[in-house]
Amino acid sequence: MKRIPRTRRRAFPLAAPFLFAALIAAPAAAEETDRTAPITECPREEIFPSYGAFLAELDRVTAIEDGEERVDALDALWLRLREANQVPFVAGDSVAFLYRGPARAVEWRGDWNGWGNGGPLGYGAGRRLGASDLWLCEAVFPLRARLDYKIVLNGSEWILDPVNPLRQVGGFGPNSELRMPGFVYPMETVRRPGGPRGRLEGPYTLPSAALGYDVNVLVYSPPGADTLSDMPVVFATDGHEYAADDMGSMVIVLDNLIGDGRIEPLTAVFIDPREVGVPSHNRRGEQYTAREDFLRFVCDELVPWTEGRYAVRRDAAGRCILGTSLGGLNAAYFGAMRPDIFRNLVVMSPAFRDWPEVIDRYRDLDPGGARVFLSDGLLGDIGDAARLAGVLEERRFDFYYVEMNEGHSWGQWRAVLDDAFLYLYGIGGDAASPRE
Repeated sequence: MKRIPRTRRRAFPLAAPFLFAALIAAPAAAEETDRTAPITECPREEIFPSYGAFLAELDRVTAIEDGEERVDALDALWLRLREANQVPFVAGDSVAFLYRGPARAVEWRGDWNGWGNGGPLGYGAGRRLGASDLWLCEAVFPLRARLDYKIVLNGSEWILDPVNPLRQVGGFGPNSELRMPGFVYPMETVRRPGGPRGRLEGPYTLPSAALGYDVNVLVYSPPGADTLSDMPVVFATDGHEYAADDMGSMVIVLDNLIGDGRIEPLTAVFIDPREVGVPSHNRRGEQYTAREDFLRFVCDELVPWTEGRYAVRRDAAGRCILGTSLGGLNAAYFGAMRPDIFRNLVVMSPAFRDWPEVIDRYRDLDPGGARVFLSDGLLGDIGDAARLAGVLEERRFDFYYVEMNEGHSWGQWRAVLDDAFLYLYGIGGDAASPRE
């Protein structure tokens, strides 16, 4: 099999690293998201020769003294911007977030500023232009960036950008989405009409002696599973979100990659952290923080249950544990504590704060046979994946590390699933590679 270089990156590095609480999420907006087909293309029309020319026009229009004339001119400009898909206005790496409406204060909170809780880029506070109802916040981002955000009115009312049609669903509801000019939509997350499809079965409710309560799981079987045997099996935490087409998109990604013959057919088990019958009670904070009882549930109860029902491999090299954020911590914890069960790890945007000794664990761990996929967002994560990647490099683990110009978001995680699966299960040398 083609050897995978230990480190690959698709990155637009910032001048300095940043550390802040990446687990902060925006409150859900009042609006309902349209959870239908994604908007894969939303081209902007260049209606000004430069960013400076756009700002000059804003200044001219908002400085008009006559109120009715100013409103008419601003209405006309606003219509031009909306028709050109230029709200927010983007030119090169410069961004102008815009909002029209009565307010005492307007802020833009998102991936880049910790959703208002601090970050490397302080952009957020808007300023009203003249006597108009137009608010402006300027920012500079990498050309390939993709970011989640919301508008906050008067310090407390969180809303989606009413003019921007782009959305990304998150664990706390939909967010507005900024796509910079160099961003390329991850088409592997889009379902192809008429393409081969696997089966998603369940939920199955499993009583757990280790946890003392029931757990729901969904199970994905690939196309043609009835004729297959000895398939790799992937266990995904936050399974209800990984399985959702508009969040983790994992079923779509697997269908596309398997259908194209790019990866081995595999089975996936989606572990739902929510209390059975009470979905508002999410136990991920109890389960994913280096917890021995959850480790025992997966290794000693869920793995045997899966092997008893599905034609999957029964060795550590055939199993993978996958997770993001606290789920990324959990995946690293499983790999460190039970390498006899899991030798393949997918660790996305990990948050090691609840088990900081994870780094030292990997300094002492035998790398033999382990394969680790790591990812981080340069505009919203805390750098724990990079720290672990450094240790894996020192210890000569077989690993693959990706950095994205994105935040702590399902938009990032779904976009690197193909990299993870191609690295771990690519066929005939079809392995993950950096995207230019």
